[in-house]
Amino acid sequence: MLMSRICLAGILAIVALNPGCNSPVNSNPPAGGVAPVILSASVQANPVNVVSAVVAVHVTGAATVRVEYGTDTLFASATGSVNVVGDSASIPVIGLVASTAYQMRVVATGTQGARSRSQPMTFTTGTLPADIPHYAVSASGTPSPGYVMCGFTAGDTSLGGFYAIVMNNNGDIVWYRKFQTQVTDFQRQPNGNFTVFASLGQDDRHFYELDRLGNVVNEYRAADGIETGAHELRLFEGGYVMFGRRDSTMDLAAYGGGVTSVAGEIVEYHQPGRPVLRWSAFSHLTPDEAAPDIPMNAPKMDPWHLNAIEVDTDRNLLISFRNSDEIVKVDGATGAIIWRLGGRKNQFAFDADPLNGFSHQHGIRRLANGHLIMFDNGNLHLPPESRPVEYQIDETAHTAHLVWQYRTSPSLAAAALGFAHRTDDGHTLICYGTAQHLIEVDAANVEQWRLTVTSPRYFIYRAFRLASL
Repeated sequence: MLMSRICLAGILAIVALNPGCNSPVNSNPPAGGVAPVILSASVQANPVNVVSAVVAVHVTGAATVRVEYGTDTLFASATGSVNVVGDSASIPVIGLVASTAYQMRVVATGTQGARSRSQPMTFTTGTLPADIPHYAVSASGTPSPGYVMCGFTAGDTSLGGFYAIVMNNNGDIVWYRKFQTQVTDFQRQPNGNFTVFASLGQDDRHFYELDRLGNVVNEYRAADGIETGAHELRLFEGGYVMFGRRDSTMDLAAYGGGVTSVAGEIVEYHQPGRPVLRWSAFSHLTPDEAAPDIPMNAPKMDPWHLNAIEVDTDRNLLISFRNSDEIVKVDGATGAIIWRLGGRKNQFAFDADPLNGFSHQHGIRRLANGHLIMFDNGNLHLPPESRPVEYQIDETAHTAHLVWQYRTSPSLAAAALGFAHRTDDGHTLICYGTAQHLIEVDAANVEQWRLTVTSPRYFIYRAFRLASL
């Protein structure tokens, strides 16, 4: 089924409360304890987006509350349970569809299991903002269950319409947050929150950490006042890793250039039990590592261009440098380079790879099976061709054995951006960046789902699968 998402002018959701919501309806017999008494319940629109709501409840005798909801009084869906503090609680209801009337009711559960339900409340979601970029979705098979999250950026910063969004498999937007500048890295972190690189106003672009309703709960900027790197923020228990960018004037005569400004990255690795590691590309890499299509005599040179960081299973770092076509493994304690995969200083032999490696890659990740997966933009392949690749890496023998790739026919070439996300069911969601496609394939490389960006000059930087919101 092909569906074009046509986005209309946004309005706030309409809320209608039926009377009598303070009258409990017991669903458990008295043997389960005394049923909680719901004193009041109300539903309010979320000011951040029109496809979520907040239910406020006052109740006595309850340990937890949740909301059951649906487009009719069968209440086919339910939120997770929220602990009652004192006699009140607020329950986020997310994952709704725009311009839809919902029935909602509160379920209160006592300490011994007795439950009460409020009378139904009617909540109507508003229409989506008109400037959300357009796209078309088609499902040719059985995609992974759940949702797809992605951030929209644009080739022209004057276009507006910069959104982080989550959609269901039909392409319906079920979560979004608007920003004033382009959205690059948008992902869910292990703590359940979202992080996104953008700006909400006149301030500098940096990372925001958002809760499930889209409220800002934290902000991250590079240290020492340097520009915050747009491509990656990874949170983990007790710490995080990100990077900043700064320029340094260098004489590149030895490399065929002249005196010029060189852009480089400073990685910040905040980890429990260790001092903060600040790792500088200027200290560990040289400008002549740049790929052949990166000119040495440019007024401002970008020889490395860090675009992804993975915290490896041994707490060391895997860092992707697009403009030098390499993945560098860095000791997380000392900053020493352990090995290099790809590029001019490659230390690995590529095996079973018909294209003999990758170029201008994005989105390095370590899989549960120990392999490395990335999106090979393939700018320097002849002809240029983009593909996701998975390598079995032998870090002792220094071999990279290609165990999986997906190549479209005809081929797609994404000069920039991109990602490959392997899901628990063995599917892979592939973001083709500037080629304006998302394609999901199963373990047999059969296409199951596709999204095509139909708004000119809009692109998706990365895309991930979510099992739930």
